Amino acid sequence: MPIKPNTVLAITGPTASGKTALSLEIASMIGMPAEIISADSRQIFRLLDIGTAKPNAQELATIKHHCIDICDPDETFNAGAFAKKAGEIIQELLSKNTLPIIVGGSGLYVQALCEGFFEMPSDKAESFHIARKEVQEFHEMHGRDALFEALRAVDPQSCEDYPDKNPRRIMRALEFHKAMGLRFSVQKSRMMTYPEFDTCYVMIEHDREILYRRINERCDQMWEGTVKEAQSMLEKGISRKAQSLDTVGYAQAIASIYGEIDEKTAIEKMKQATRNYAKRQITWSKRLEGLHMLRGNNQEMAMEAITLLNADP
Repeated sequence: MPIKPNTVLAITGPTASGKTALSLEIASMIGMPAEIISADSRQIFRLLDIGTAKPNAQELATIKHHCIDICDPDETFNAGAFAKKAGEIIQELLSKNTLPIIVGGSGLYVQALCEGFFEMPSDKAESFHIARKEVQEFHEMHGRDALFEALRAVDPQSCEDYPDKNPRRIMRALEFHKAMGLRFSVQKSRMMTYPEFDTCYVMIEHDREILYRRINERCDQMWEGTVKEAQSMLEKGISRKAQSLDTVGYAQAIASIYGEIDEKTAIEKMKQATRNYAKRQITWSKRLEGLHMLRGNNQEMAMEAITLLNADP
């Protein structure tokens, strides 16, 4: 089955939804070489395997994975750096007629890689972080039309550029103005790096009660291993505030290790935090233009995803 040229597949959506298993199924069925690029902001760290739900040894041996175990636990990494690294890998794969399958629920990583990222001054990173949070909260409270009008007030040309009122693009322009005090429509060509490929987005859809059950079961299965990994990192002198440990699962494990909360409470907090994170992932993914929702067993969903990639539907 011919695949659309210069196109990658991105499997996004909530944690514990089955993205890894689906990616392996697609790779086995598609009838052409394929490799996986992890778009997970915690799987990049070495020695943190269970708490980040990395693919296991057998899964890693089945198909080549990229962007896993590329940083030490005391290092920092960001979406722009990921986009540069993963973008280079994608271009190499496409040149070899190999399908890149992007797998992960870290929205900023997927956005930077597949939609473009700011080459912003390093001293503005915190400003962008604050601006992004403010804009997201405004959108959630007031909706897309209000977001569009807020952009019109500060950058009317960007509104002309986005007549479809795509929330993701409107938010990006507003974030830029809030952080930089400049109009995105004027500055974007100077400060944005755009991908040289097209992306087909898919998300596995579960009923909420099923997804939450999957999350709770995964947390129970991961807890002991996550505690051991957290303890090991602390013994190596890694700060609990390090990017690698300041995340769901490890944060609760460390609180338990230090006796700040009991184990039962820690596990319940881990489950609640993971469910909340999953809700944010779903909200973010549903903003993606052209997102396709998948239901069914892995084989059925894989066939549907492959059909979406078909150059001659």
